[in-house]
Amino acid sequence: MKRVLFVLLLTLSACATHPPAQEMSDARTAIKTAQALPGDQMMADKHLQSAEKALEDAASAIKLEQYERARSKALEAKRHAQHAARLKQSQINN
Repeated sequence: MKRVLFVLLLTLSACATHPPAQEMSDARTAIKTAQALPGDQMMADKHLQSAEKALEDAASAIKLEQYERARSKALEAKRHAQHAARLKQSQINN
């Protein structure tokens, strides 16, 4: 039982020891996609600003080797950017 717990703990800690490169890349791509969409909507712009701030926070967390926080902030940035894109897209469709 102790051996299983040790292996599980080792596996989980290994996941947290690497910078979230894919999440950062996904967030940057989502932000660029939202920025490229035409339209000027205040709520979309606020979500884009939130996305950019979250991405900056993620980069800062990586410098401090706080990879779980960085991953969380990168995912937050992606969500904000995707929401901004949906808002802009709905403006285009209307």
